[in-house]
Amino acid sequence: MGILFAILSGTFIALQGIFNAKLGDAVGAWMSVTIVHFVGLLLALAIYFFKRDADMTAFKRVPWYYSLGGLFGVFVVFGELTAIQQLGVTWAICVLLVAQLVGAFIIDLNGWFGVKRKPMNAGQVMGLVLMVVGIGIYTFS
Repeated sequence: MGILFAILSGTFIALQGIFNAKLGDAVGAWMSVTIVHFVGLLLALAIYFFKRDADMTAFKRVPWYYSLGGLFGVFVVFGELTAIQQLGVTWAICVLLVAQLVGAFIIDLNGWFGVKRKPMNAGQVMGLVLMVVGIGIYTFS
């Protein structure tokens, strides 16, 4: 089931980037970010109204900085829509995916933010290098 959610999320990221970039062309980047997050808030609240899965006592037990994901989201949306406007959809997504994977790799390697530390192996490094080479081949072909 996790793979299905990953595939759907990846597809939605590409669609979201296109929609955000087009909206940004029309109304400006930061207004686009504002509209996107406002619409997202409305949907999240509507889903929460029916789901009601909160445990506010657990919220008090996690470090405060775990609630900063929404702040990161603002810069993700702005960066993605700007990258798509300037680079085109495919190249922007290629670079974003490699940056995301490298960031995740470094976090796993060091065990930051409470994730289980995972040792590096040659296959992982080769995979990252192949992705970068793949972007180069895609870009210059």
